[in-house]
Amino acid sequence: MPVVRFLQYLPSSGRMITSQVGDKCAAEVANYQANHLASGTQRTRDLCRAALNCILDNLDSTTAYNLQAANVLLGLTPTMLSLLGNAPAEIALLAFSGRPLLAFLLNAGAPVIAVTSTFKHQYPLEVLQDPDHNSKSPFPTFDSQYKSILVATAEYLLAAAAAINVALLASDISTKAVYVPNCGRTWYAFLWMYLCLPLHGLGLTVFWARVRVKHPPYPSLTYWTKHEPKSCASHSGTAFSLKEESYAALFLEWMLSHGAILQIIFGTLVLSSSTLIDTSDAFALVGRWAASAIVCRLVLMYELYGLRAAVGAGRVSVG
Repeated sequence: MPVVRFLQYLPSSGRMITSQVGDKCAAEVANYQANHLASGTQRTRDLCRAALNCILDNLDSTTAYNLQAANVLLGLTPTMLSLLGNAPAEIALLAFSGRPLLAFLLNAGAPVIAVTSTFKHQYPLEVLQDPDHNSKSPFPTFDSQYKSILVATAEYLLAAAAAINVALLASDISTKAVYVPNCGRTWYAFLWMYLCLPLHGLGLTVFWARVRVKHPPYPSLTYWTKHEPKSCASHSGTAFSLKEESYAALFLEWMLSHGAILQIIFGTLVLSSSTLIDTSDAFALVGRWAASAIVCRLVLMYELYGLRAAVGAGRVSVG
């Protein structure tokens, strides 16, 4: 990515740094910008630290406390996002119900997956066999094909907007702030946010190892093209049943739960160690992350309610 570090900042932080630092660190910043690509890893880190130390040395103590408070808020963000995240079993259920593209977009738009109890054995079809599944859903469902396609289109737009927002957040954190432990690198925020993709991929593997999915008797591609553009509430013909438990599935499930915890720990390290972000910008970042996660959660909940309605109507079976 083009390096804009020390030349562009987040809005509130930029005004604060510009007003206090001015051109006092112009030589250090110019040296970093001119030589970071041609230098080795250690040299790049040294150039970056020299520019960063100059900027921090020229900030007053009140601003320093402001940056520290922002670090605390950002460090709590991965844990908060995990409370808003999507469970791997729910995403897998959506993907195996014929909407893998939507499932992928929801993964990319909610960067932290929901953490489950480490040693609790999860029932992957629980959401379809909720004892309250006959109660009134808070979401409207549309059985007509036309309305179902319109709803699905709106879901793609919302999920894509959330995914783009997360990508822009990763870019902002990577280039307009500085990860202190490794000042010369800009990809740590991307790594943290997109660890959710392989984790959800592992969740798909766990679901496949534990659940048998039977589709109507036509090719898988035909099934996908038939169901992907429509809400799950209008789906029919799919049957889910549990496979016999295996040690491999239990081990994969154990890996998934621990991987989710490690993602939170890594995200806490990355965000709490990122500086040149004040509290105003930190609140804005957290708000944007939370907005994306909430949008993705609402879309997923709507689809799962629709799939549950299809089960209640007998169009989808659970054995």
